[in-house]
Amino acid sequence: MRFQIKKIILLFAFSCVLTLPLFASDSVTVVIEETMIEQKTKLFVYGYAEGMDRRQEVSITLRDGDAKSLELTAQTNKIGNWRVEAVDISTLSDGKITITAMLKDEAGKTMVQTTSTAVLDTRFSFVEFMNSHFASTIFLLMVILLLLGFPMKIPLIAGATLGVYLLYDGDMSQMQFMIQQMMAGIRPAALIAVPMFILSADIMTRGKSAGKLIDLVMAFVRHIKGGLAVSTAGACAVFGAVSGSTQATVVAIGSPLRPKLQEGGYKDSFILALIINSSDIAFLIPPSIGMIIYGIVAKTSIPELFIAGIGPGLLILLLFSIYSVIYAYINKIPTQPKASWSERGKALYHAMWPLGFPVIIIGGIFGGIFSPTEAAAVSVAYAIVLEGFIFKTMTFSDFYATSKSTGLVTAVVFILVGAGAAFAWVLSYAQVPQQLLGMIGISEMGRYGVLFVISISFFVGCMFVDPIVVILILVPIFAPVVHDVGLDPVLVGTIITLQCAIGSATPPFGCDIFTAIAIFKRPYFEVVKGTPPFIFILLSVAVAMIFFPEIALYLRDVAFR
Repeated sequence: MRFQIKKIILLFAFSCVLTLPLFASDSVTVVIEETMIEQKTKLFVYGYAEGMDRRQEVSITLRDGDAKSLELTAQTNKIGNWRVEAVDISTLSDGKITITAMLKDEAGKTMVQTTSTAVLDTRFSFVEFMNSHFASTIFLLMVILLLLGFPMKIPLIAGATLGVYLLYDGDMSQMQFMIQQMMAGIRPAALIAVPMFILSADIMTRGKSAGKLIDLVMAFVRHIKGGLAVSTAGACAVFGAVSGSTQATVVAIGSPLRPKLQEGGYKDSFILALIINSSDIAFLIPPSIGMIIYGIVAKTSIPELFIAGIGPGLLILLLFSIYSVIYAYINKIPTQPKASWSERGKALYHAMWPLGFPVIIIGGIFGGIFSPTEAAAVSVAYAIVLEGFIFKTMTFSDFYATSKSTGLVTAVVFILVGAGAAFAWVLSYAQVPQQLLGMIGISEMGRYGVLFVISISFFVGCMFVDPIVVILILVPIFAPVVHDVGLDPVLVGTIITLQCAIGSATPPFGCDIFTAIAIFKRPYFEVVKGTPPFIFILLSVAVAMIFFPEIALYLRDVAFR
């Protein structure tokens, strides 16, 4: 009997222990979850409270080391969260600030409280100043380095490094992200086409191909008024279909034709401007290195870009030819003797092999036989066969020297590509593009407005910086806007390529200008003196492409639609 009573008592006690929490009321707690100070004097406090059966007012007290204080209140929401934001604490003293949050009952008695701290520091901080002017600081650093004479890759890498330093509050271990972006920038397989086209252009420049193309064009047009100038523009277009490089075209076409133009009675300022600006056609006529870079960055079809560049390139050639004829009549330039049909046939026969380059490149891509990268490899093989075995103008040692030269140029290009990719990532991570585009209100513009902003940006950018760098930096900025307004990326790419070509031949720092200065040993002002009429023509074509996109898209649509 006693044993049964003990069991009943123990069972009753155990049941009380288990059920007692059910009758006890929940404990009330208040928590300061996060505190932060922005713009030196704006305090933000976030927290939550638990154990309440209704919404509750939270009393917050801020107290500095000099016993100065601020009293604040916040209301909890239905799940207990509360916050105070953008509180001006400029009246408090620098140093540690104690933040006390408390809950009081209806009688005003404190039920529970908690404390946290924040540090107020209103002193000037250079790092914080740079962070608050992120974009301006980086661009100022790059401009200073450029003015000090550093090559473009150094300002790009320095700008990206400073950006990572500011984004991660001086934690240089995060530099790994910049390295990853640089490697990702040079990883696309399509970039292999760039050194291939550079090598094939270098081989042809050193050999006889460029000269034979010049002879062909001159044989058919030298006898008309302004024929020598028209021949120069035509030779640039034809060589552009072989090399894809404006600077290679300046060297290959300008060097042999400048003396002939001088003998023909043309002013040197006109000659230099004609050569520099006609080389822009090489940036549009496929294969175009600029279009390859744009296609990779914007993830746009490179074959379609190549075909789209033909129409604007031929239009520019036509307008340059018309201007050359007008110039010749105004300045009474004598005409050259007309070539006989036998001379023309001979020139055509000798140029048949070099003319195989555009046939292979454009025809192969158009016919779907190979990709642009494969076309680049085929062009190198063709150039080696042509100059080494058919024309026999280059020996093994010449090919070695050419390959070495191409390797150096390629290294510079790939460093620029990698550094540009890292720099673009830093800007994107810091949302600088969104801020810049928001300032100019581009989201409210229509298609034409967006195209004009893009055109001006690339034109001005290439007046100061290498086109490849400008493409790498600006294309990621404008790509979302292009998508949002429904623009054809191939049209945009063609306009961008043209603007890059125009800017690279425009004062004050167009890269083609300095190439001409180095090759022809002429002063800066003499080189740029005759450029305004050509720049006007080029800009007119760019504007026409905005209003009449068929100039670029007609052949693309025929080929791929």
